[in-house]
Amino acid sequence: MRMTPIAPLIMLATAGLPAGGRAAEPWPAEPCTAATTLTHLDPAFKKNMSGACYNPETETFWVCCNGGPSAFWALKRDKNGTWGIATKGGKPARYDVGEGDLEDICQADYRKERVYLMLEGADKIREYDTSHYGRAKLRREWDISAHVPTQGGAGSEGITFVPDDWLKKGTFTDAGGNPYVSRGGLGGLMLVAHQNGGGIYAFDLGADRPAVHFVGAYRSSREESSGLGFDRSSGLLYIWHNTGPNYLEVTRLASTAEGNGRRLLTVREFTGPKGGNLEGIALVPATAGNGLCLIVDDDNQDGAALMLFRQFDFTKVLPNGVAAPMNSPVPMPPNVRQAILPARGAP
Repeated sequence: MRMTPIAPLIMLATAGLPAGGRAAEPWPAEPCTAATTLTHLDPAFKKNMSGACYNPETETFWVCCNGGPSAFWALKRDKNGTWGIATKGGKPARYDVGEGDLEDICQADYRKERVYLMLEGADKIREYDTSHYGRAKLRREWDISAHVPTQGGAGSEGITFVPDDWLKKGTFTDAGGNPYVSRGGLGGLMLVAHQNGGGIYAFDLGADRPAVHFVGAYRSSREESSGLGFDRSSGLLYIWHNTGPNYLEVTRLASTAEGNGRRLLTVREFTGPKGGNLEGIALVPATAGNGLCLIVDDDNQDGAALMLFRQFDFTKVLPNGVAAPMNSPVPMPPNVRQAILPARGAP
């Protein structure tokens, strides 16, 4: 759900300038008019589409709707390469959950038939078993409301999972600047993007219990954030900002101290393919080589609630202009290196 900016005059004065003063770069894919529209796959796609993620092992896009119905779907290609709603045993992968403002979706273990959804307003993370197509089985729920600044309808919107090995390689730290990996049993942390202030909030969740450990809050480049994605082939975090012309910010997991908090290190920022209520994004790994990117539009502007881009240029995203090998850290560009060394106490 799109909200009016909290400080419109400040936003206007700094439009196009993320933290650090660098102007946003042009959208690194084909124009939205050339993207493939998938809205026709289900009548429910015509309104309230709010989040998306991609599973590279099953080559599946997951998308969710925040009401009328509150539901989520799995999208796959058939043998001819045509995208459609996945089916198993003749049953479509459409999961109606009845209620809840489902704003974004992600997976932790790509091999398991489970998804995690972010509920705005209630500020809860839900885990569903998706093994039975068409039937969503709620496994667990975590309440993060005590740790996020939900106010006046601006709530938690984006969600993604970062595995422990990348927390280590990406030099991720907690609120105190100390290296941190998960202890709750999930094998990584859940990151949540928030509309109020645009911050990213990290949580260590209990794998077999509703325990929540708040790890820290991290500033992004904008005052509103509505979508998240993490690329496990490059170690880069994608933050979608549903404000102004829409922005895609690319950051590292590393952060620097700023005032009484921390700020993620921005690598690039791009304007979106168009303005409007675009709320979520899902990208394939940078190493996949097929340039796929799915964006969802809550308002179904021009009938394009689901836009599939096929020419996303990852060489414009990665700091060194080339794809990094799977499971290897992305080289650190000089400007980012200079920004992070003081925080580590380097000479």
